[in-house]
Formats: sequence, C-alpha cells, structure tokens
Amino acid sequence: MIKNYPTPNIRTATLEDAEAIAQIHICSWQKMYRDFIPEIILQNLSLKERTQQWYDLINQEVKVLVIEVNNQIIGFASICPFRDFNADQTMGEISAIYLHPDYWRIGLGTQLCMAAISELANQGYKKILLWVFEDNIQARKFYDALGFEATSSTKLEEFYEGGALLKEVLYQKVI
Repeated sequence: MIKNYPTPNIRTATLEDAEAIAQIHICSWQKMYRDFIPEIILQNLSLKERTQQWYDLINQEVKVLVIEVNNQIIGFASICPFRDFNADQTMGEISAIYLHPDYWRIGLGTQLCMAAISELANQGYKKILLWVFEDNIQARKFYDALGFEATSSTKLEEFYEGGALLKEVLYQKVI
C-alpha cells in the first residue's frame, strides 16, 4: 500500500451506504468494462436503479462489506451462498467486488478481497467461488495472485437486454 494513504476500515454495509456503493459500482464499470460493454450502456447506468438494487440486496441474504478511507466508502464486496443449482453448503460466493478506480493497484482491493474470504470462512464455507469476465485480464491476474484458480466452468451472460453478451469464467479457492 502507498504510504500516504491512511489505514482503511472494512465494515458491514448498512442501508445508508447503498447510494455510495451504487456510485462506486457505476464508476468502476465505466472504467473497467469499457472494452467489453458498449459505451452507450455504460454511460446510461442509472444511479437511482443501482442504489435501489443495493438497498434491496443489503436487506436480503447478501452481506456487503465496504472499505473506507478517511470515512469515505471507496469500495465494496458482496458475499453470499454460491448461487448455482448444484451448489452445496460448503460453497460461498464473492458476487461482486469493486473499488473506485482512484484506489486501484495500491493493495486495497487485496485487503477487501481477503476480508470477504475471511467472512465467508467465518460463515463455514470451505470453497470460495466467483465469476469473472473471460476478457478481463486485470481481474483474472488479481484473482490468480490471491490463489484463486480458473475452473473449466463458463457461462454466457447477457447484460442490459442485448447490449452485451459476455463470457464469464468461474474461479475457485479452497480455504
């Protein structure tokens, strides 16, 4: 981590955090996915809709962790039981993890991901799974460095009603 940044704080999100989470989600998508998702879709992401989405998720079984610097949320990770029809009770999922682009590549994403893994382990999960876009080399290198391994499982995901059809690869880490 860069010396000038204060020690981050990682905590469980509250309903009041939904808008900040939505803002980071949109900003990260606009920067990270500009090579995968059409620009028109990225530019028209709705803060109101994303805020409602995160408000609803925080209210449900999805646990959301936020990472703060100077009491400002700069990233989040959502965790839940693995969402697959043949999942078993030992399988947890990191369903989303994003940092504001201004905080990329300084170690904060690693801290947030490790906190998510730790939380899933504390909940009794033995295997952590996550989906990543096949062409997202930056994210794949990040997960590789943290000990995740790509599996042979893939899926095609449609984003925004025909705006983008993207292949995702399932990664796993046994803990």
